[in-house]
Amino acid sequence: LGGLFLDPRFIFIFLTILLTIANILIGVSMLPKDIRKKRFKIHRYTFYIVLICYCIFLWISYSSSATDWFQYLILAYFLFVIPITRRINITLHAVLASVGLVLLVGMASFSVL
Repeated sequence: LGGLFLDPRFIFIFLTILLTIANILIGVSMLPKDIRKKRFKIHRYTFYIVLICYCIFLWISYSSSATDWFQYLILAYFLFVIPITRRINITLHAVLASVGLVLLVGMASFSVL
């Protein structure tokens, strides 16, 4: 277990998963319309930090020749699917963000561990 927490790939994917959970909680907490504008910036900046952490994970994985097409598919999912669904329906956006979290956990389970 100690070696796992020394692996920089695991650290960044773990940080990405934790930030995704925090972002989902921020998004759910801003559902009432009276506080939506106040928390939207935090929600957006947390999403950007999630993307940055995941890109650092991909860069570390690429430099150690441990990248897979599924990892890039998850990046495309976070870049295209999740932002587009925000404009369609808020509930669909929340569900697909949770699916993104499941994809991250699955990818971490199979590629890092």
